[in-house]
Amino acid sequence: MTWEYRVMDRDGELAIYEVHYHDDGSVQGYSETPTFPAADSISALRANCDLYLAALQKPILTYDE
Repeated sequence: MTWEYRVMDRDGELAIYEVHYHDDGSVQGYSETPTFPAADSISALRANCDLYLAALQKPILTYDE
């Protein structure tokens, strides 16, 4: 199983969520609430923000409840 941050449309609001994938690449699930950058150092926070920026380059997913 792998995961990444992805932009999701939830009732017209865009936010970044953690999305988890099966080994075949299909979506297994995603976080219930949007995530936010957090870390214990500036370098780790920068790396986390880079993952958020990468999410902005991918197609938007739809959040299904």
